[in-house]
Amino acid sequence: MKAVIMAGGEGTRLRPLSLGVPKPMTPLFGRPVMEHIITLLKRHHITDICVTLCYKPQSVMDYFGSGEQLGVQLTYFVEEEPLGTAGSVRNCLSHLGREDFLVISGDCVCDLDLTEAIQAHQERESCATLVLYAHPKPLEYGLVLTDEQGRVQRFVEKPSWGQVVTNMVNTGIYILSPRAMELVPQQGPFDFGKDLFPTLLEQRMPLYGCPLEGYWCDMGDCGAYLKCVQDTLDGRVTMDLNIPQRSDGIWSAQSLPQGITLTPPCWIDRDVELEPGAIVGPYAVISRECRVGERAVVQRSVLLEGTAVDSRASLDGTILCPGSAAQKKSILKDGAVLGDNALAEEGAILLERVRLWPGQTAPAGCRLARSITSGSQKGVHRFGDGGVIRGVLGEDLGPDALLGIGSVLGVEGQVGLGCSNTPGARMLARAAAAGAAAAGGQVLTYGLDSPVQGAWVSASRMLPISLFIEEGEERVFLHFFDRQGLPLERARERKLEHALLQGEFRRVRARQVGQMERLELTRRQWADQVAAAASLGHPALRRVTVAVEGNGPDDRAIRAVLLSLGCQVEDRWRPGIPAFRASHGGFCLTAQDERGAILDSSQLLALVALIEMENGSGRLAVPSGASAAVDLVAAGYDGTVLRLDRDGKPARDLYAAQPWFWSAPSAAARICARMGVSGQKLDALISKTPRFSSWRREVPLSSDRGRVMEAMVREQGRTCGGEGLRVHTGGGWVYLVPLARRSALRVVGEGPDLEIAAELCDFYAGRAAQLDRAISEQCAQERDKK
Repeated sequence: MKAVIMAGGEGTRLRPLSLGVPKPMTPLFGRPVMEHIITLLKRHHITDICVTLCYKPQSVMDYFGSGEQLGVQLTYFVEEEPLGTAGSVRNCLSHLGREDFLVISGDCVCDLDLTEAIQAHQERESCATLVLYAHPKPLEYGLVLTDEQGRVQRFVEKPSWGQVVTNMVNTGIYILSPRAMELVPQQGPFDFGKDLFPTLLEQRMPLYGCPLEGYWCDMGDCGAYLKCVQDTLDGRVTMDLNIPQRSDGIWSAQSLPQGITLTPPCWIDRDVELEPGAIVGPYAVISRECRVGERAVVQRSVLLEGTAVDSRASLDGTILCPGSAAQKKSILKDGAVLGDNALAEEGAILLERVRLWPGQTAPAGCRLARSITSGSQKGVHRFGDGGVIRGVLGEDLGPDALLGIGSVLGVEGQVGLGCSNTPGARMLARAAAAGAAAAGGQVLTYGLDSPVQGAWVSASRMLPISLFIEEGEERVFLHFFDRQGLPLERARERKLEHALLQGEFRRVRARQVGQMERLELTRRQWADQVAAAASLGHPALRRVTVAVEGNGPDDRAIRAVLLSLGCQVEDRWRPGIPAFRASHGGFCLTAQDERGAILDSSQLLALVALIEMENGSGRLAVPSGASAAVDLVAAGYDGTVLRLDRDGKPARDLYAAQPWFWSAPSAAARICARMGVSGQKLDALISKTPRFSSWRREVPLSSDRGRVMEAMVREQGRTCGGEGLRVHTGGGWVYLVPLARRSALRVVGEGPDLEIAAELCDFYAGRAAQLDRAISEQCAQERDKK
């Protein structure tokens, strides 16, 4: 049986311990907690494992690699945007095949008998089996009620004590069949607990619970983390502690010095310095390269790598994150946490549950009753794929960061500024506006709430630069646009990154401070102009009925434009009408045709290209990674296709003038206008485009991305123009491009059917992985020679 480890969580409740790393990478006895999960799976003979990633995926891939060193095979699947628990697992189905599989969280700690659960699932021929655990404090979990045969009767989410009719909680460990996954829609977020399991229950499909004995802990916050550590040291959970046990309750990777007081249980890693008179334990975990000073006390506490406790300092029930220190005579009480490189100065007292965020300092002699956090952790802000800076609100993108970004933008003169209609985005926008004004820039704000609308404002007002701040849950996306409404060219991105890195922001005198102006732009005004530009130059011959199902800002933008076009817009898809949906800030369009078939963005791009050719344009511009189907469409009309980054300024200018190739509202309006003029349905229009299927994979790299791409280009015997490498081979195409935010290649195979597309994709992905290994070995040999 194969397994899926869900490792995309950010661990917001575990902060500051989890700041900057995914929750599954939280250190536990010298190893990431996810490594203990892999060990558990291997113990039950499960070695073919998919890993779903979302938050800071590169740190997971860099640490675990292929999984070979742990005796398993790891295949990674990265979410570009949150898909929900079931949605993230849906992404793995290409690897899982048509067999039952197990799902487990990458941040829990347990030693449950997974083999027993698998056998129960198979004996009952269940669609889904939920592993249950009898928990003494069930209020924070979802309860699962079953009948005498184990069949699930109902769920109770996060109950009050009055609703606790069982102590059986959902552990988040599932065994699933392909029948169950068929109910997960192909697109959009979808959860196991909120969506899939209630659907199985409603349709009376076989859904069972399997109670298991043993140990299970959801490492949700710092208190639960410390409790898990104590339980492990008490022997309540079966776990390989990876270092020798010197005596009863004492694990130590090194011989222990004389003159210290050691109270079991304790776990002490290698390269630890324990000075005379140090009092360690009970329930102390001392990680590598830590120092405990003379007569210091460390009890019920965890010291992570490279931390220091100076002489006569006292820690009881605390956590010290890497690089932090408690100086002489400081006192840290129950629940106190020092984040990475934080400092409690001499004589400082941190009362219960006080936390210092990374890099923060508790001044000497202070008595802190409240935590010290930072709105923005200083770091390098870099553009990712799509020309967007991504981050987490309050972690790496807070008011301090936006103040600096605004200062850099203000030097341009006029600055457009928009944001999502959320408190966090509005707060960040105010900080950016203050920074721009302080640099002498004129700030033009507006009330439109989707990034694609921000791009239109930038183009319509020909603003030198614009910023739109998009917030989704705690993730923040900073979209930058030039005077054409397009993402910044790479040269401008690098210039902005350098200015932010230097941190030298322009500040003007009082009389030069920039003004702020509110642009009175309504959604109706925007929608009317977008619809008019996309309407093919003449009114539709018939009124088109469509559906727009979502209610987020991007979908509301599509709905407004289609209404301005004269369409009848409904809220739900039904047979006989098409439905549209926007994502990625309103720059990506997907659809469902009249028969219910899902049309992805590549298919719709080919359709818009067909409409452009039929409208007599003869020339179109598309992104570098656009489907080869666009080239086939244009070839049928002797048309010309320009690709961004390959064909320079002419491609960029043409792309800006054809917003239906990059704006979901414009593309939906263009398609509906064609339906109205021709009288054809969407499924009839899409049937005229080339039948190209696509298959995509990501290949994590251990060597340099540039060297791998260079080797691929050289092997193909061709030059590489623009972004990535496009290879025409046999009956299809392959597109390879390095990712900006992590060391990996995206490989897209395209062919007349899915089998050929997948075969091409897998072949070139495998070849890229081979070249990566060869380059890594060559680099290692070069280092050895030095």
